[in-house]
Amino acid sequence: MPTPPDTPLIDPATVHRTVLPNGLTVLVRRDASAPVVAVNTFVRAGYFDETDDVVGVAHVLEHMFFKGTPRRGVGEIAKQTKAQGGYLNAHTIYDHTSYYAVLPSSGFVEGLDIQADAYANSLVDADELAKELEVIIQEAKRKLDNPGAVTVESLYALLHDRHRVRRWRIGTEEGLRRLTRDDVAGFYRTYYRPSATVLSIVGDVDPDVALAHVRERYGALPDGAVPTDRGPQEDAHADFRYRELSGDVQQAQVAFGWRTPGTRHDDTPHLDLAAAVLGTGRGSRLYRAVRERSLASHVGAYDSTPTELGIFVVHAEGDPARLPDAARAMWTEVRALREQGVGAHELARVQRIAESRWLRRLETMEGQASWLAEWEALGDWRLGEDYRARVQRATPDDVTEAARRWLDPERAGVIVYRPQGSAPIAADATAFAALLAADAPAPVGAGTAPAPQAPAVHTGAPALERVEAGVHVFRTAQGIPVLVARKPGARIVNLGVYARGGASEEADADAGLTMLMAHTSVKGTERRTAAQIAAEAEVLGGSVGASVGSETFGWGIAVPLPHAADAASLLADVVQRPVFPDAAVDTERDVALQELRLLRDDMYRWPMRLASEAAYAGHPYGRPVGGTDESLRALDAAQLRAWHRARALSGDAVLAVVGDLAPEEAAALVAREFGALAPREVTPLPAPTWREGARRDDARAKKQTALALLFPGPTRTDPARVAAQLLAGIASGLGGRFFDELRDRRSLAYTVHAFASPRRLAGTFGAYIATGPTQEDEARAGLLAEFERLRDAPVSAEELERAQTYALGTHAIARQSGGAVMGELVDAWLTGEGLSELETYDARVRAVTPETIQTLARDWFDPARRVEGVVRGTG
Repeated sequence: MPTPPDTPLIDPATVHRTVLPNGLTVLVRRDASAPVVAVNTFVRAGYFDETDDVVGVAHVLEHMFFKGTPRRGVGEIAKQTKAQGGYLNAHTIYDHTSYYAVLPSSGFVEGLDIQADAYANSLVDADELAKELEVIIQEAKRKLDNPGAVTVESLYALLHDRHRVRRWRIGTEEGLRRLTRDDVAGFYRTYYRPSATVLSIVGDVDPDVALAHVRERYGALPDGAVPTDRGPQEDAHADFRYRELSGDVQQAQVAFGWRTPGTRHDDTPHLDLAAAVLGTGRGSRLYRAVRERSLASHVGAYDSTPTELGIFVVHAEGDPARLPDAARAMWTEVRALREQGVGAHELARVQRIAESRWLRRLETMEGQASWLAEWEALGDWRLGEDYRARVQRATPDDVTEAARRWLDPERAGVIVYRPQGSAPIAADATAFAALLAADAPAPVGAGTAPAPQAPAVHTGAPALERVEAGVHVFRTAQGIPVLVARKPGARIVNLGVYARGGASEEADADAGLTMLMAHTSVKGTERRTAAQIAAEAEVLGGSVGASVGSETFGWGIAVPLPHAADAASLLADVVQRPVFPDAAVDTERDVALQELRLLRDDMYRWPMRLASEAAYAGHPYGRPVGGTDESLRALDAAQLRAWHRARALSGDAVLAVVGDLAPEEAAALVAREFGALAPREVTPLPAPTWREGARRDDARAKKQTALALLFPGPTRTDPARVAAQLLAGIASGLGGRFFDELRDRRSLAYTVHAFASPRRLAGTFGAYIATGPTQEDEARAGLLAEFERLRDAPVSAEELERAQTYALGTHAIARQSGGAVMGELVDAWLTGEGLSELETYDARVRAVTPETIQTLARDWFDPARRVEGVVRGTG
């Protein structure tokens, strides 16, 4: 059962709220479940507070926040946070800017001091601003290359005539270049005042001690009057609006939108539920009406409410030839919800999903700190609990009436973004409205409530084999290992079954077979239809998800703890008894083909795929997990059934449970359900040959050029992989070498980072940068120069110490999530050295020396061996 609405998600007695004399609101909550602390600085100033002559200035200030103070030079804020084992970041949105640092609790005092210094004393240096503006212009171009972002922001502009939400929120290149130091510093002095700020601290800290440190650092800051003018308000409108865009995109986008009220309006929780009924989960109306009919590869709905206004969005992307049919189906479902109402069981479904999502968010200190700050900024952090109670108490009539009030078909706006050269969809709003009315499909309706299922045939209790690295290892009667990690206090339990295999076991002609098999497994079993699987999982507060990689594949589900047994039964049914209906296979194949086209629009994943295919050509590691157009079209249901029998029911598999369950109980929970699984040795693969010097290019009409550069690297079981991980930390991220040189000093990119990617038989060490098309050669040369520096001289002891502390700190931070814990132990079991590596990780990190790093660089970073994937922008 869900948590009763009257039972708070966060005990009010554990939240200490203080308002300092200068107006700063401070929230402190002690949570000793992990040695972690999160500090969130939430400033009530964002895009809505910008006048038309300085559009984008709030986001520019967010960047400059990290650019130095009188006490800390450029880059030192990030480096000192890393040196405490933590990370920091920020985001700007319409109504606020949020800065957060997450650290091991041992670094709390220093982390707070860094955040306080940045908040109170940012210099906004003119020279640094000039360089950072070039970075932000690259970020703006990156956004223009994102079809989904272009579609949604164009929809906001279409729906509004006066309000500031209609502006391109990050700013335009022309406008950004006009910004001066006085503009940015003026916004900073005006809005970054204690009375407009919430400081939220959650973690393993003493509230009284934490508050004393806050008073010391923030108590003397001066306050001042903060303007409340957010520009012209919107007049009412009663017209249907339409706009059509085209560009160099592979797939089409269509988005419907309506103006809705702000966050605290009584209808907002009901509109959130209406959006979830329409677009959340496989049981949603849009998924069944659009995705299951192969009309689009993705479809969803949400109600965005930045404080004083809202925008309800229904958004899909897919095959341009099917866009009219997708749009008609989406329109039909919205109208049916308004006219026919919401069913009691589908409302219960989305209420359970909402509850589960809140629990997942509050699993981490960062999630709790942001939750508290967001609601406190609206008046009182307990408003979040009130909102949750209204969601849980809502009735079908509440949701239906809210939809009728706000989702008026005559007041909708529609954006279509289609590939250039494809046929126009409609000449104007009248023509598009006629298209929606013509041949409208019947609505799918509320669906059916999940029905009780016949009990599974349970097997005997598993035997405890050993306890290693805090993980209890059991064996089922069939010999399948069961890994159980207890997580005291966790309200979410994670269950999964994973196996060696995946794309590496496929033939070239069958590429994508494992992916298609895993994704179609949720479309019906011997006991449940696809609709029943979706409804049952979502009523439990979860969803059965499939994951497929080049070396492993599997299924998992995460649900609130009381539903663990039912979730295990459902997961076992999907994994062991799928029937692969022909129609479902056709649908999933079609969606996979659409996904391949969407991949080409992704300016990160596409160059990465090009580089990987070039590096491992002719080897399974070069085979795309998602398949190719040719291989997917050749696959059929019979092949999926045979592959499932051979690779899923029989394989090198492992069951895993992470949650607050006694190990014996948890092991029995899954072992009794998975009696159909049998062990099998996986045929070893030959080691790949690195195709040194290979390169794959693609030219696109994009604003940026994206470059993925790969070197060979250590394997998953090579001890040097730990050094490679640390080297990635030295090179990448805020304060990293690549970031400092190519982003901060030379303003070549908004996005630049390095990464280590080890696999069982080979590894890669890579770098990615997205830059202006005219700067491609300079960006490549800059990356290669940084790799040369790593080969030529050892990293400094300070750099290494910072990277080591950062690696250990972020590892501890990640383990707040049960899903991350399960991923770590399954990865160690299936692709690593075994559970023992979980115990030795800290020691291995500390054992790395500057000489180890340089040896790694000399062994692997030969520029002649590099492989590239390039998506070259042409404007």
